Amino acid sequence: MPGPRAGEARVRRVESVVGRDSGGWRRVARVVVGGNGVRGDGSEIDEARARSVFSGSRRIVVLGCTGGAGQSTTALMLGHTLAHYRDDRVVAVDASSGASTLSSRIEPETPETLTSLLAGLPQVGGYLRMRGYTTRTSSGLEVVGADGDAEAEQRLADRSLFSDDRLGDALALLDRHYKLTVIDPAAALAARVLPYADQLVLVVPASEEAPEAVGMTYEWLDGHGCADLRRRAVMVVNGVSRRSMPDVEQAEAVASGRCRAIVRVPWEDDLAPGGVEVVDPGRLRTAGRRAYLALAGVVVAGFAAQRIRPSEEELASDPPGTRIGER
Repeated sequence: MPGPRAGEARVRRVESVVGRDSGGWRRVARVVVGGNGVRGDGSEIDEARARSVFSGSRRIVVLGCTGGAGQSTTALMLGHTLAHYRDDRVVAVDASSGASTLSSRIEPETPETLTSLLAGLPQVGGYLRMRGYTTRTSSGLEVVGADGDAEAEQRLADRSLFSDDRLGDALALLDRHYKLTVIDPAAALAARVLPYADQLVLVVPASEEAPEAVGMTYEWLDGHGCADLRRRAVMVVNGVSRRSMPDVEQAEAVASGRCRAIVRVPWEDDLAPGGVEVVDPGRLRTAGRRAYLALAGVVVAGFAAQRIRPSEEELASDPPGTRIGER
């Protein structure tokens, strides 16, 4: 059997992947390896990486290093990109509150939310019942929406409704029906969902507060026993422009060597606060689309080296029609 082609070998070596500095979109939207290495490749490698096969299901938690970093937007766009390029089911879970939630950037199909899903867990069996709790977008991404009322934040902090056991049961249910789950948690839930994460994506704004925010976030993660998750994390520098490059480079200097990769995402008017109400991924500029493709590729490439969680081995014994990918 012939050995792997050069491009295929590079797909498996995410640590070798950085952006091209020779011009074009990757001057702004580029992948910078967390370990200071520098090597370039093109978007075809990003796409191949995003489509890579891996075993089991995986959970991705997206956290902002500071308020207004673009956490929800990053979670949504990562979900859209993964759903577009993969043949697997992908779901985004909006576990946040407030006016600028992930759910506020899509057209809802159902009044069901994460709260009602948690309340109805015992009645959710097959995929068709699960589908009643989600909105399916044009990219193929499904979204479990957040509550939009004034008491939503209080419910997220309610340990009787959002108990550790119930959160674990909900994520196990999602594992049965979705290959990839992207979680956008409120601050009140952040520390409690991190133990369930297979991949952490940290988001920092391209602003002067970025370097300090990165440092404080890393200290917080290490203090909560998440040093290994932090080392494997992907950091997104969001809203990069030529004017913000000095701040971007300072933030990257703080993160360099302390995470797996850094992805620059350029400024997009549609995604900014006050931009379009419902996000259409196809309307983004080429630089923005390629940046999120680079992010998706880096995230998926990291799963190949991970071991299957013990709970996933049990999925092999599930009745037909309940396993991931069976439509």
